[in-house]
Amino acid sequence: MGTNSKSKLPNACNGDRISSLPNEILCLILSLLPTKEAVKTSVLSPRWRYVWAPIPTLELYDKSSQRALNSVSPSFAEFVGRRLFTHRSHPDRGFAEFVDRALGIRGSSDIHTFRLSCAGVENYPSVEDWICTAIRLKVVELELVLHSLSDPFKLPDNLFTCKTLVVLKLWLESNVTFTPTSGCFPNLKFFHARIRNPDAHSMKSLFYSCPALEDLIIDGLVAVRKVLNFNISAPKLKRLKIYVVKDEPWEETGSNISFYVSAPNLETFDLEEDFFANYCFKANELSKANINLEDVHKSGHDDYELGWDYRLQKLFAGIKNVKFLSLSAPIFGDPGCYTEDNFPFPKLNRLNHLELLLDTCCNWKALIDLLNMSPHLEYLDFTTNKKCKADHPLEDSVREWVSPEFVPVCLSSYLKTISIQGIEGRHDEMEVTKYLLKHGKVLDKVTFYTSAVRADHKMKLCQDISMFSKGSTTCQIDFLEK
Repeated sequence: MGTNSKSKLPNACNGDRISSLPNEILCLILSLLPTKEAVKTSVLSPRWRYVWAPIPTLELYDKSSQRALNSVSPSFAEFVGRRLFTHRSHPDRGFAEFVDRALGIRGSSDIHTFRLSCAGVENYPSVEDWICTAIRLKVVELELVLHSLSDPFKLPDNLFTCKTLVVLKLWLESNVTFTPTSGCFPNLKFFHARIRNPDAHSMKSLFYSCPALEDLIIDGLVAVRKVLNFNISAPKLKRLKIYVVKDEPWEETGSNISFYVSAPNLETFDLEEDFFANYCFKANELSKANINLEDVHKSGHDDYELGWDYRLQKLFAGIKNVKFLSLSAPIFGDPGCYTEDNFPFPKLNRLNHLELLLDTCCNWKALIDLLNMSPHLEYLDFTTNKKCKADHPLEDSVREWVSPEFVPVCLSSYLKTISIQGIEGRHDEMEVTKYLLKHGKVLDKVTFYTSAVRADHKMKLCQDISMFSKGSTTCQIDFLEK
């Protein structure tokens, strides 16, 4: 009786429930998988053969790109060659045929995201057609990684006039060319350009006149010996990130590289480079800047040869309206790298919060200069004794504190909280601490992070600092580990 009752259970309990789902739901499920995993479902049964075809995201990486991306699974081209095609003798051909099929089989179904990565466009003569097909199918997010090129490749012109494109990520090697027109990328909001020794004309025109752009990231490798001008003009740009390194580590100057930024609504600027380019800003609404030039050092050169004093002045002139500034720049802390009389720095009248990283080679004058430049500063966080990446003579690491002739306005009238990290208890550090506590008339709180202090000296350090005279009767002093 029990056996017979079991045999009468509905077939749905033992059958393939997933295959019975509507195509729209199955397609939604497959869209959560990498493309190569979604394509594998086509061999399950005739029911699944074309279910993957209209998925909104296509991620197409050839064998070389898989290695470049450190993939641990078999490459897409190898999978395609084994499972989907009869022409197995040439993996490049297999990959190309698969891309043709993946784009052709979807008919008029729109593509939301199209990611293409392949090495050597000469191996894939249809690359331009693939890009144009994605544009015709109203692509919204496009990522192109075309690397290891032996022949020049020109990006199609309709890429720059595509009205549906909102997100664009480009890997631009030196022999990728294009001819953008004025007012290009009419609706593009996010643009990430990874460059590798680009030509001068491309950087002069690629970022110029992008009417809808809000986020721009430029990173990669540049040849600092060549003249290269980046013209960035975007009326709606809010966030700009520039992370670039020089192609020859022994080159010290970046005077041939210039960034001209016209972005009246720019809010955030992040900069990290191992040389020092020229910067010219028109960005009155800029409120937050993160400047990391920790790899830029004087290295025995005369300042006038490198022009760092002028470039520092121009950089600070461009960010003078910031409310928050994070700065790591050993050249600013080297009194030999700029002369304030010849290149006066602008007042940072809106600066409210300053994060300062002082390398072991930095002079305390950098702190005083920044306090003088920031008359309305309320929050100061600074880290001292940050290990310098350059090789300096031993005497360059010896820092002396010299009290300024006049107390900075912010210290006597506005500064509310100070946070100090990396303190070791040296004489110069204690003198700086004494000065800040004495002249901080409106200080509410000063916090010392003492993890760098030797355990047997930590108690004495805390006792000595607690005994210093305080200009503010309400100032609280805390000692914390971090």
